[in-house]
Amino acid sequence: MTALFSRFIANPAKPLAGFVALLLVWQYGAPLAGIPRYVLPLPTAIAARFAETFSVQLNGLAMTGFTTLFGLAVALVVGVLMALAVVYVPLLRSLIMPLLAAFNSIPKIAIAPLIVMWFGLDTEPKVVLAFLLALFPIFVNSVTGLGEIEPDMLDLSRLLGGNAWRIFVKVRLWHAAPHIADALKVAFPMALVGSVVGEFIGGNTGAGYLVLSGQMTLDTPLVFAALLSITALAVAGIGAVGVFERMFLSWRPSMRSR
Repeated sequence: MTALFSRFIANPAKPLAGFVALLLVWQYGAPLAGIPRYVLPLPTAIAARFAETFSVQLNGLAMTGFTTLFGLAVALVVGVLMALAVVYVPLLRSLIMPLLAAFNSIPKIAIAPLIVMWFGLDTEPKVVLAFLLALFPIFVNSVTGLGEIEPDMLDLSRLLGGNAWRIFVKVRLWHAAPHIADALKVAFPMALVGSVVGEFIGGNTGAGYLVLSGQMTLDTPLVFAALLSITALAVAGIGAVGVFERMFLSWRPSMRSR
C-alpha cells in the first residue's frame, strides 16, 4: 500500500487517467445498466451534492480530523514507550506482545458501543477508538525499528564512547524513524476509521455522522460526498507523512532511489 501510494505521488498521470475512465464508465454505464440512482447516484449528482454541502463537509472533516490526530498522537507516544519497554526489558515482550496481539484481534466496532457507554457522546470515544486502532501498527513497527539493530553497530557506538542515552538518540531512534513513518501511513487511516466508527455509534458531528444522516434520509449522493471527504482526508494524512519522509528521512535508501 505504501509503495503504491509513493508511485502515485511520483507519477500520477496513469492512475488519474484510470480514475477518469472509471468515472466515465460510471456516469454513462450505470443508466444503461438500469441501476436506480438512489442505489448508485451518478458522479455528477455526487459532485453537485458535495458542492451544496461544502461548508458542512468542512466542519465535519475538521471534527473528524481533530479526533483522528488526537488519537493518533496518543497512540504514537504510547506505542513508542511500550516498544522501548519491550526492547530494554526483554522479559516484558512475553507479556505485552501476546496481550496486545489478542486485543488487536477483537473487532473494535464490537466494543465501540461499550466505549461510548463508558466515555459518553462527546469527543472522547472517538479519540479512544482512533487510539486503539492506531496503537498496534505503531507498536509493532517501533519494536522492529528500535530492537532489530546490528550488534556490531551497538558495539561500535559503545567503543566510540556512547552512553545509553546517546546510543538511543543517535542509533536506535534514527534506525526506528523510517519504521515509525511507515507505521503512521497505516495507522492514520485506521485511526480515521476509529473516529468515523465512533461518530456512527454515538456522534452528532463529524464526517461519519454526515454519512449516517445521509443514510437515514436516503440521501445517497450525500453519503457518497461524505465518503469522498473522508477519503480525501486519509490521502492527505498519508501524503503529510510522505512529505515528512522527504524532508527529514531523505537518507533512507528507499528515498534516495526515487
